[in-house]
Amino acid sequence: MKDKYKDIKKYLNRVYRLTQTRDKLEREYEKKQKEVGNISVSNLEIKSNKIVSNVENKAIELISLKNNIDLHNIKIEELKKEISCVISRVEDENLRDLLRLRYLEFRKWEDIAYILKYTVRHTHRKHNRALKEIEKISISN
Repeated sequence: MKDKYKDIKKYLNRVYRLTQTRDKLEREYEKKQKEVGNISVSNLEIKSNKIVSNVENKAIELISLKNNIDLHNIKIEELKKEISCVISRVEDENLRDLLRLRYLEFRKWEDIAYILKYTVRHTHRKHNRALKEIEKISISN
């Protein structure tokens, strides 16, 4: 069976995907920081400007990664605001809570069910109802 709300889920999951990418960049940044921290002049051979170039290249990589992380953070905040605004237009408070927990806090289904005092199965049914509400909101715009 084709997922009726695939496009809506894809829209709502943009924050999660961007966050995953940002987290990957942050891990890479930390790894590169450690590499730069491990470079010492005493254990390198000095050949013309090769040491300086190696350190400079690592520094440039770090700066580039940091800028990319910062851009992702800005995009994440903008998307969170946009999606939060859409979610806030859902009339039913329980459905809004479910959507916030799933798409802004990235909670697992089991956690959402526990927090909202539902079964996991009922949580999925409520989720479909919430997606239907989002679809109505999108159509009315």
